[in-house]
Amino acid sequence: MDILQELNRLNPRQLEAVHYTDGPLLLLAGAGSGKTRVLTVRTAYLIHKGTPAGQVLAVTFTNKASREMKGRVSSILKGVGDYDSKAGGRYPVVSTFHSLCLNILRREIEALGYRKDFSIYDTSDQLSLLRGILTEVKFADKAFKVEDVLENISRSKNAVSAKSGVSTRPDEKTAELEAISEYLYPKYLETLKSLNALDFDDLILLTLKLFREHPDTLKKYQDRFRYIMVDEYQDTNRMQYDFIRLLAGERKNLCVVGDDDQSIYAWRGASLNNILDFEKDFPGAAVVRLEQNYRSFGNILKAANSVIKNNKRRMTKSLWTELGEGPSVKLYKAPGADEEADWVAERIQQVRYEKNLAFEDFAVIYRANVFSRQFEQALRRLRMPYTVVGGTSYFEYREVKDLSAYLRIIGNPLDELSLLRIANTPRRGLGPTTLGTLTDYARSKGTTLLEALGRAGEIEGLNSKSVEAAKGLAVLLEKYKALFSRQKGMSETLRELAGEIGYRNHIQELFKTPDAVSQRLQNIEGFIESLAYYEKSDESPTLQGFLETLALTDLLRDKDERNKSGVTLTSFHSAKGLEFPIVFIVGVEDDVLPHKKSIYEADGLEEERRLFYVGMTRAMKELYICHAANRVRYGKNAPCNPSRFLDELPQEGTTRIGCDDEDDGMDEEAAAKHFFSNLKNILGD
Repeated sequence: MDILQELNRLNPRQLEAVHYTDGPLLLLAGAGSGKTRVLTVRTAYLIHKGTPAGQVLAVTFTNKASREMKGRVSSILKGVGDYDSKAGGRYPVVSTFHSLCLNILRREIEALGYRKDFSIYDTSDQLSLLRGILTEVKFADKAFKVEDVLENISRSKNAVSAKSGVSTRPDEKTAELEAISEYLYPKYLETLKSLNALDFDDLILLTLKLFREHPDTLKKYQDRFRYIMVDEYQDTNRMQYDFIRLLAGERKNLCVVGDDDQSIYAWRGASLNNILDFEKDFPGAAVVRLEQNYRSFGNILKAANSVIKNNKRRMTKSLWTELGEGPSVKLYKAPGADEEADWVAERIQQVRYEKNLAFEDFAVIYRANVFSRQFEQALRRLRMPYTVVGGTSYFEYREVKDLSAYLRIIGNPLDELSLLRIANTPRRGLGPTTLGTLTDYARSKGTTLLEALGRAGEIEGLNSKSVEAAKGLAVLLEKYKALFSRQKGMSETLRELAGEIGYRNHIQELFKTPDAVSQRLQNIEGFIESLAYYEKSDESPTLQGFLETLALTDLLRDKDERNKSGVTLTSFHSAKGLEFPIVFIVGVEDDVLPHKKSIYEADGLEEERRLFYVGMTRAMKELYICHAANRVRYGKNAPCNPSRFLDELPQEGTTRIGCDDEDDGMDEEAAAKHFFSNLKNILGD
């Protein structure tokens, strides 16, 4: 495949976007409109017409999208210009926001007072750090969850409003939580820096700080990246927007790709205004609309268009297809939640046999993960395999966290949080009292806890057994620091480390049942395999590089997802970016979709409608929309009102089935809510 063949495969609007290379461009790409192909071909085209490959930057939101785009670009560009040369900077940079910022900080962070071997803390690390700070300041109010404090700190870093489109009423408890969060914020930042550690938010925040405080560094990267493309622009937050705007500089050769109708992440800080205001922020910007859909049949698109057009804050577009109308959209009303789940499972079984489909061709999409239970039970009863998207991350298991902590303290001698985690794991006689004495000594001498371990013989109050254990751990870590620095056979070195510390025996003591022990031992082996996989896939593997991969990519989790089979059970948020031949959207009822907290907020209601739209546009061939007449709430069976969004579905191309086929309207209470909600929206205009 070459660039000319790829250009010939594009439709006129896609071709227009590829050829518009200089100046700001907003590419409004509807669901299933081939935006990844456009980004890929545009990258290849820039290089084909003479742009040095290293000056082209494409920013994606997920590692999966980054890998896919790299592979496509590589297949198009083989033999074009300088692409095949392995000299530095000869490849286009395809990266996520966080990976890009991490690479910049690895080179430049000393200007901000950090060492280059900094650690990256995940959520569990952050929570441990905050618990330690709360203990240190003697704050023991049980009314506050440390998770809520961390969420507030993250909002402060991202300058995100606590409201985020969902109605919240400030009260005394909220005010107290914000006060303690504000008090802990500087202490949290100070402690992180003392550990030479960054959290996930810091990757972008500190890169922004670097660019703003060091214009020469900013200029260096502006000169390097002369053409910039950003995927899923509707999901960017304020920090990401500021970062891209700084990087684009005066050239403004910036192409952003997104769909305002698929903006569903306001709760985590994404700003819809970033895409809606692009023409205002970049005067003279061109706008190209991709409206031809290559994924779904016409009746599915007709239903999706009919719903989303009711949003006021959107850029006009309407999806169309040449694939034909296809089957009608089925709207099913079940007597109750259990019957809804049973009907969906039986329908999957029936359609699968009728059309000779695989289980993987089906997806069940719901508003929240709590809805999965009844569908899991229904699928189990019919002995159908399934996968629940969004379960516990592989890297959250204790054994993986422990071995990761060993690697992190070996890679970053200032990472005391990791050292404290593994100091007595497995048990070696370094209990809380001993560690407290060692920590106090390190503070008094202005040294690291790791150095204090090696000097344990100088510390008063430690018995001979504790001194021996402390010095033994220091020697162990120094030994493996040397072994890992060889950059060869790191996976076998990790296996040797696990064996030397007796970690497998430790697991067998912790977990008593054979199944639990077997699963945990498999996790240990899987973690070692992930390091081996990294070594084989990276041209210059290092321990630091592997630790970065752990922070930014769940290698084993990606691998697991590819190997999983069965019907997919997923939330709307997790379904974004996926597609399935047959889709069931379930629980489409008021107070569920839209969520009860969003009903009286115009912005919140519109985001809920976008969720519904995202769910509908995952379907390729058939779409079923289901709701129940009754559902158990707080232990009691309660009537449910069909979602107001169902009234927005078109009559043509939609078939209603199930109980009370001819009377699917709302009751009087729901109608009143509907009236006042619409009235409020009208008055708000």
